[in-house]
Amino acid sequence: MVQRAREARAGTKRASARKDLPLSAVAAAEPAQRLAVVEAERDRLKARLDEAEARLSELEKSRTTVVNRIDWLIDTLGTALEKRA
Repeated sequence: MVQRAREARAGTKRASARKDLPLSAVAAAEPAQRLAVVEAERDRLKARLDEAEARLSELEKSRTTVVNRIDWLIDTLGTALEKRA
């Protein structure tokens, strides 16, 4: 479980500085170039959003599993205590 968490966190590390054109170069570029840069940035951000949503879904499932296990353990302990009394 811990190993999976480490692997998941390693996959979400931020990418190094943008290797695209600097903002000043984008502003001075032709409209077609500016559009291409903006579209590439949009696509990159959308991919990161999709990854974040997938990770969030995985975390929610994991949380639900943990809560269910804790509930089961509490019920089991309660039953055992009732039998002793």
